[in-house]
Amino acid sequence: GEWKAPQIRNPDYKGKWTAPKVDNPEYKGVWKPKQIANPGYFSDEQPHAMAPIGGIGIELWTMQDGALFDNILISTD
Repeated sequence: GEWKAPQIRNPDYKGKWTAPKVDNPEYKGVWKPKQIANPGYFSDEQPHAMAPIGGIGIELWTMQDGALFDNILISTD
């Protein structure tokens, strides 16, 4: 038959442990960040319609020998 680990009865076991609930009179609900107006925000309905890209620059600063680049894709379509 199927093997099962032997279990030892523990008379002090009181069930799964949960953190005790403590009353907090200053609780204001779930925290949310303050929302501020952003006058420069706009919704771009066609994010794919970009101006042509004439060049790409990659700046890499490292203190180790050998810098490897992998999975770089340059295409027109």
